[in-house]
Amino acid sequence: MLIKLGKILKYLFVGLGLFMFIQLPVLADGYWDWWGENHRNANVLVHWLVLVGLTLVVLLGLLKIYRGNFQKTPILKGMTWSMVGLAIVVAVIVVGIEMLLIAALSASKEAESSEIVGLIHGPLGLLTLVSSNLISPILEELLFRGVFQSFFARYFKLVTAIILTNVLFALGHGYGLAGTLGTLIVGCGLSWLQIKTQRLGTAMIGHISVNWLVTLINVLG
Repeated sequence: MLIKLGKILKYLFVGLGLFMFIQLPVLADGYWDWWGENHRNANVLVHWLVLVGLTLVVLLGLLKIYRGNFQKTPILKGMTWSMVGLAIVVAVIVVGIEMLLIAALSASKEAESSEIVGLIHGPLGLLTLVSSNLISPILEELLFRGVFQSFFARYFKLVTAIILTNVLFALGHGYGLAGTLGTLIVGCGLSWLQIKTQRLGTAMIGHISVNWLVTLINVLG
């Protein structure tokens, strides 16, 4: 019993550590108050250098873990345009469901949205878009669908592995009840894409599409 409990705690700490690890590039996203930065005096070049450097470190680390321990399907190899189209369609559907949930449950992401919109309209706007809508989806899919889901599938049935993966995904992203439920649905849609196409890359494209759609809704809303 103690050995089993020790293993569970070990896996929990490793999972938490990996989740924190993929957040490193986010350090470049936003003004550094401790450095006296604001929207008027941000050192954009330094932010880009930090973003690229930390992204490479995290990406290479995740790829090593995924390919060395979990990879069963290719990431991009053999992907077709029909798979890309399917990923975009699924993204539109799950974002629509998420928006309906938020409206129905009167949830609000105004604070989060206003912060993102403020960054987009500032000197770090392009960096914010690249970080939030390209880098983060790729790293998160490597972790959640690539590592976590593959890990859970070793010990549980596939449906259970998908549920566990996306509960963690939702808890790491959700804001309030509607936001958490919406993120859970988004995650399940991405898991379905990965399983349907046998390509982790389709989940990445779906996730990128989701984030761009949400960004457009926030900016235009």
